[in-house]
Amino acid sequence: MIDERYVAAGTVESVRAKGVVLVEGDGVTIAVFADGDRIAAVDNRCPHMGFPLHRGSLRDGILTCHWHHARFDAASGCAFDLFADDVPSYAVRIVDRQVLVSRTPRRRADAAFYGQRLQRGLDIGVGLIQAKALLGLLDGGQDPSGVIAAVSGFAARRLARWGEGLVRLTCVANLAPYLSEDTRYLALYYATRQVAAEAAGAAPHRLRGALDGDGRRLDELSRWLETFVAARHADGVERTLATALRTQSARDAAGLLSGAAAQRLYAEGGHLLDSCNKVFELIDHVGAGDAETHVALLAGRIAAARGEEEGSAWRHPVDLVSAAREVEESLPELLEAGRNAGTGADRAAMPRPAAGRLLPVLLGDDGRAVVAAIGDALSAGTAARTLSAVVAYAAGLRLARFSASNDVGDWFSAQHTFIFANAVDRAVRRNPTTRTVALIVQAALAVHADRFLNVPPARLPGERDGLDALPADPQELLDRLLDTMDRRSVPGEADALTARYLRAGGSLERLIDTLVYATVREDLDFHSLQVLEAAVAQGRNWGDGPEREHLMVGVARNLAAHCPTRRAGLSTALIARRLHRGQALYEDDGTLDDGDRS
Repeated sequence: MIDERYVAAGTVESVRAKGVVLVEGDGVTIAVFADGDRIAAVDNRCPHMGFPLHRGSLRDGILTCHWHHARFDAASGCAFDLFADDVPSYAVRIVDRQVLVSRTPRRRADAAFYGQRLQRGLDIGVGLIQAKALLGLLDGGQDPSGVIAAVSGFAARRLARWGEGLVRLTCVANLAPYLSEDTRYLALYYATRQVAAEAAGAAPHRLRGALDGDGRRLDELSRWLETFVAARHADGVERTLATALRTQSARDAAGLLSGAAAQRLYAEGGHLLDSCNKVFELIDHVGAGDAETHVALLAGRIAAARGEEEGSAWRHPVDLVSAAREVEESLPELLEAGRNAGTGADRAAMPRPAAGRLLPVLLGDDGRAVVAAIGDALSAGTAARTLSAVVAYAAGLRLARFSASNDVGDWFSAQHTFIFANAVDRAVRRNPTTRTVALIVQAALAVHADRFLNVPPARLPGERDGLDALPADPQELLDRLLDTMDRRSVPGEADALTARYLRAGGSLERLIDTLVYATVREDLDFHSLQVLEAAVAQGRNWGDGPEREHLMVGVARNLAAHCPTRRAGLSTALIARRLHRGQALYEDDGTLDDGDRS
C-alpha cells in the first residue's frame, strides 16, 4: 500500500524511458526527471518566470529551463544562476521498482522559511527572491513591523553608511498604518530592494564604539561633538554619539544628533537632518537593538557634510548666512524672553493664528525680514513647534504653487526644502534644544530661497474654475487620479482631483494609500516618497482644513510631474505576486496588470 504522503510516478523503467513524468502533489505539479541512475523531483514551475520545467532539459544532474536558460541542481533544486531563485525539490523513494514522490517539498514554506529567503535575497541582491519572500511573510500573517525589523537588521550588518534605502524603509514604516495589503507589499519591496542594492559590494561599517566609563555630562558631549564636526573628524563624531546613546536618554541623544546636523546651514540640501531624524524614527519602530550601529552609519556624513555657508547661494545678493548666525547667537536670550512672555494658551494653540501673521513674510522677497520674523515670534512666546509647523506648511505651499514654467529639475529644490522643513518640525517636537530650534531659521531661509519657483505661482485648485465639474464619487476620483499617473498629465489635473476628493468627503487614509501606491510602483528615487510622508506628518499638525488639502495638493502635483516611469521594479513585484498565486505567466500575452490591487 502506497504511503498517502507520496504519489506514484510509475516504475523506474518507465520514468527512465520517458525522461520526465508529471505528477500532482499538494496543489502543485511535480516534474519527476530521470538522469542516468538518478531520479529527482522538483516543482514543475521555474521559480524565475513560471515556465514549465518539464519542457526543459536535464543533463549530468543540471536541469536547464529553456525560457531564460536558468540552471538548477536537480537533486536539491538550488539555482546555479542566482537570478532565478531555487526551485522546491521533493523527496523520492524507490519501493519495489516503483518511483514514489513526496506530495510536499523538502522544505516547508513557513515563516522561518520565508524569513531565511528574505535574508538570502538581500544577501545576493536578487529582487525576485526578496519580493517572493515578502509575499510569503505577509500572506502568512507576518506583521509589517517584523519585516521592517528584519531589513533594518540586515542594513545594520551590511551597509557602509546610512543612505536612501533606510530612509525609504523608515518612510514606509511611518506610512504603514494607512496602507492596504497590496500597497504595503509594494512599498516594502520598494524599500527592501534599495537597501539590498546599497549593500551589494559595500564593505560593512566597522564600529568605533563608545568611550569607556560612565558619568559623561550632556553639555560636555555637546561641546565635543561641536569640535569634531567643525574639524570633520568622523571617528570623534561617531565615538561621541555612541557614548551619548549609552549614557544619555534617547531624547537627549536625538537632540545631540540634530544639533550636529544644524552646525552647518541646510547641510546636504536638507537631507542630513532628515536622515538624523529618520534614525530615531526607525528606532521607535524596531527597538534600540541596532541603534548604535544605525547612528554610526551617519557619522561620516555628519563630518563631511557641506552647508550653505560654504557656497554662494545664501551669500548673494543678501548675506543670509550672517543673518542666520546672528539669530543663532541670540537664541538663548530670545527663548528666555519667550518663556517670560508666553502663556500656556500660546503653547497649546494650533499653528493657524501664527500662520496668518508669518506666511506673508515667509513667502515674501525679504530674507532678512524672514529671519527677523522668526526671532520676534520666539521672543514673543510663540512655541517652537508652532513656528516649525508654520514654516513646514510654507514649504509645502512652494510645492502646491510650483510653476509650470520651471524646469523639471527644479522640483528637487522645492522637494528638498519641504523634506527638510518637515524634519525640522519632527526634531523640534522630539527635543527642542537651542540648536534644534535654530534649525527653524534654516528652514525658513530655504523656503525664502525657493521663491522664484513660484513665479508665477500656480493657482491652487480652489482658486481655479472647474473643480465643481469633477465627479463627486470619491472612488471615481481616486481612479482618475491613478489614471493621470499613467500618462503625462496636464499641470493641475492631479492636484484638482486631490482637492475635489477631500472636499467630497473622501477618506484621508484611502487617499494616502492611493498616493503611496502611485509612488512606489514607479522607478523613482526617495524624494517623492519623502514628500508624501512629510505631507502626512504635517497634515496631523493642522487637522481638517485647507492646510491639509494644500499639503496633499502639493504631493499630487509633485508626483504627477514625474510619472510615469518604466516601472521595472513594479514588473518584478507583479511577477513575484503571480508566481506566488500559482499563475502561469507564459500562458497569456505577457501583460502585467498593476490595476489588480487585491
